Amino acid sequence: MSLSAYDDLVHELARLDADSAASTAQAARRLERRRSALADVRSDLDEQTARIAELCSALRTTTPDLVPDPAVEEAEAAVQDPDAALAHAQTALREAEAARTATVRAAQRPTLLPGVHHVLRELLVYGSCMIACLIGQFAYLAASGGGGEALWSVVFLSPVLAALVGYLLVGAANRPRLPLTDRHGKPVKPVVPRNPRLGVTLAVCTMALFAYFAFFA
Repeated sequence: MSLSAYDDLVHELARLDADSAASTAQAARRLERRRSALADVRSDLDEQTARIAELCSALRTTTPDLVPDPAVEEAEAAVQDPDAALAHAQTALREAEAARTATVRAAQRPTLLPGVHHVLRELLVYGSCMIACLIGQFAYLAASGGGGEALWSVVFLSPVLAALVGYLLVGAANRPRLPLTDRHGKPVKPVVPRNPRLGVTLAVCTMALFAYFAFFA
């Protein structure tokens, strides 16, 4: 073997050794990135699980079973592309966070008919109470034969009680299940509209309507 051929062979071996070292270093960096990404996914998963459990406790509902199914674990163990699996896990975590945020926002809206104006909600609640009051008044009128010592109480007192019940129910209907929070995450006391004037107006209308049927019809 000539000296020049020997030098070429030495240079080729040195190049191959450098390429091998570079490939090893690149593989080590790739492995470190995967380990770091996996640690982040596990940390985010634990944090998301804790948030879901806290949200379920605040909403007074059962915490879902978040333990993965054995079939899912076997399928994940057979994954050939770790990078694709990590990307899929990160996407799933983002979707879970978006769903949790949407649930929190929905729970921060009024309990009854959250998509309608609060006046319509109050009208529905007060109106239902007055309808129930009228049914009770007419039932008394039919049972007493159109008279009785308690007729005046039924005419005037029943709508007042119905308005008070409606006032309490309106407060429950307009109150969100979760309080609003400020930028620091501290709960803000919600402003719960009750609109007592609407209740009083409907109570007066109920009195007038029943009095007409009780005394004049």
